[in-house]
Amino acid sequence: NYQLYTRANAGDPKNISGTNPTNPTQFQLGNGGNQLRNFPGFGGIGQYEDTTNGNYEGFQTGLRAQNRWGLSGELDYTYSHEIDITSGDLAGIDNPFNIKYNKGSGSYDRRQIFSANYIYKLPFFTAKGLMHSTLGGWEIAGTGIFESGIPVTPRFTLPYDTIGLGGGYNNRPNVVGRVAKVGQDSKWFDTSHFSIPTPVWAGGTNQGFGNAGKDSIVGPGRINFTTSFYKTFNIWENINFQFRVETFNTFNHTERNGLANTFGSSNFGAVTSYFDPRSLELGGKLTF
Repeated sequence: NYQLYTRANAGDPKNISGTNPTNPTQFQLGNGGNQLRNFPGFGGIGQYEDTTNGNYEGFQTGLRAQNRWGLSGELDYTYSHEIDITSGDLAGIDNPFNIKYNKGSGSYDRRQIFSANYIYKLPFFTAKGLMHSTLGGWEIAGTGIFESGIPVTPRFTLPYDTIGLGGGYNNRPNVVGRVAKVGQDSKWFDTSHFSIPTPVWAGGTNQGFGNAGKDSIVGPGRINFTTSFYKTFNIWENINFQFRVETFNTFNHTERNGLANTFGSSNFGAVTSYFDPRSLELGGKLTF
């Protein structure tokens, strides 16, 4: 009980949660709390390990056409799952007492990806001559991509610490069941599944850490098209000029990006950022 009281007083000395009635006078441990430390005199010791692990399993298939009736292109589909502890070098873990707290779908886990690319020679004014030189020879090319979203780690904000061990960790909320997609910009997922974990001194499990996995939320997917329309003009012998019209996000499709992932904030669950809208570029290239 003494250890729980100590953690309650460290995590919630002002009893903001209403679950710490043991310390109305905000009692502080004598000698800086050294009697509970493995290394007396040190307030915090950070430990790094340059090891982690992850695995990727996927199914990939594709179809390619090469200059068939003036069309060349490729279709590719990938269904995969990536699971890791950390997704980058020297990335911190949330719970230093249980590394498996960080095990889950990583930031490279786009479950489904479909992509396409093509080049098509327009079949107009193909016979050599003045009409071909001026109006023929145009080509259109482009790419299209359809991607499912990547995992988003939920967090929460409180004026007290449900763990009460002085920091060096990151917490998550509790979650019940699978988080359903709503699909609205103001509410991308069902936020009702989340709650604040019970402090460890009030009987909370898992040392006061929330049970939500780092992959509890799936972010927005993406649909994007790029298109190029171009022609190469022969000016003189080996001198050529290519004129291009290019569009990015050709259909000006709304492409959502970031999500508000902090439970307790006013915009929790809302879309917070977007990829660029459609842009148009004109270009020219002279070769000789």
